[in-house]
Amino acid sequence: MTQAKSSSVSADTSEHASRGLGRRRVLAALGVGLALTLSGCGFQLRGVNDAPMAITELDVQAPITKTHDALRDALERADVQLSDSAPLTLNLGKVRENVQQITYGDAGSIKRELTYRLTYSLQRKSDGAYLANQQELQASSLYYTNDDDLLNTDDLRERAAREVNRDLSRQLLERLRAIKP
Repeated sequence: MTQAKSSSVSADTSEHASRGLGRRRVLAALGVGLALTLSGCGFQLRGVNDAPMAITELDVQAPITKTHDALRDALERADVQLSDSAPLTLNLGKVRENVQQITYGDAGSIKRELTYRLTYSLQRKSDGAYLANQQELQASSLYYTNDDDLLNTDDLRERAAREVNRDLSRQLLERLRAIKP
């Protein structure tokens, strides 16, 4: 009788262990499946797999605006030194801004799209050769305004402008990352 109990307990233990092992396999498979699904749709964590910039120093020629200041800040955060004596010149053109009314809704709400376009070029100082000539960046953001809340309209537009500036900065860094001087 003790032998029967002993074999029954060992059978229960092995069955419990195999269920735990099966559960682990299922969870691992689900984790792998989720990772593959997210990577397949283009999802990636911010800052992961960002290639280092081959360009480490730039002379930035640009008008003084909030957008151009945001671009300079993004370059500095990417460890690009901004200096007049840099071997490359980044020429940033004027920002072309467009605000378009998309829809007019109930109770005076208006959906607007703020779009910035910016032309840039990257030039070697030593021989004047262009590494990127007259390339255009474009970024847009949607925001909603209301005729009854005119004081808030400027804040909403400023928030949209900051979002557009972040997107322009990201695009510029991606393009500069692809250039090997």
